[in-house]
Amino acid sequence: MVQHRQASETRMLLRRITKHVKDQNWFAVALDFIIVVFGVFIGIQVSNWNEARVSHAIETTYLELLQRDLQTTRQELEAQIAFEHFQVRVANEAAPLINSRSSELRRQKLGIILTRLGGRRTLRVDSPTFIDLQSSGRLGLISDPGLRSDIVSYFFEVQRMGPVIDKNNTYFVDERYTDFLENSSIGYWLWNEDLMGPPHPGRLSSMLAKHGTYIQAGLIDTGGDPLLLPRDDTFWNEVKGRLAKRSSIAFINRSVAISLRDETTILDEKIGAYLERRL
Repeated sequence: MVQHRQASETRMLLRRITKHVKDQNWFAVALDFIIVVFGVFIGIQVSNWNEARVSHAIETTYLELLQRDLQTTRQELEAQIAFEHFQVRVANEAAPLINSRSSELRRQKLGIILTRLGGRRTLRVDSPTFIDLQSSGRLGLISDPGLRSDIVSYFFEVQRMGPVIDKNNTYFVDERYTDFLENSSIGYWLWNEDLMGPPHPGRLSSMLAKHGTYIQAGLIDTGGDPLLLPRDDTFWNEVKGRLAKRSSIAFINRSVAISLRDETTILDEKIGAYLERRL
């Protein structure tokens, strides 16, 4: 309907200009020309304004979704930091037990600690919003070049540093530490809150707690008795070495997660400040 009306008005204007030319009414021709130019200019300005308004709304939506992803990522990183910190603390409790002469205390606590340190946490920090922006070629919707550069740099760093934790866990925990436990007949020991205090409040701990309710006692701590048998210094030195390495890997993983968490917070604050300036 609007297009039909505009076409009708255009035809009327052309007929009027033609008549003025025939009548040699040059003032009217000039006036009609000014009206045409002004109308075209106003039309272009309105179109540009409408396009900018739409782009502004889309940019705002994407940035708000990015903030939501960043908040989820920060929660994931906080959980990783807490887990790795707990692993370091548990590892530090093992050395006194290795030198302890209290056989029952040594058997239970040391078995629990060595088993617990075989656990690891996989870090996953994805942003569906950034993946959408990147794959669809819409990164240009973020009009501030500085903020756009910060966002790209942040996700490049996440893709570079995030897998470090997984690689550390695969090699140093799964292959170097857990295999050693299995080959040393240490056994499998569930966390005992009476002896060790509260476990780390993660999903793994809650699953293991339920675990203990369903597994028969005869299957728990299998292979644990060798911890009571005399072992030469070579064995315990090997245990200490593995524990030291396991603790250092947890500390490194924690440091990586802290670095990523801090960068996540900084980017979240930059996006928040940018959106606030545009209100």
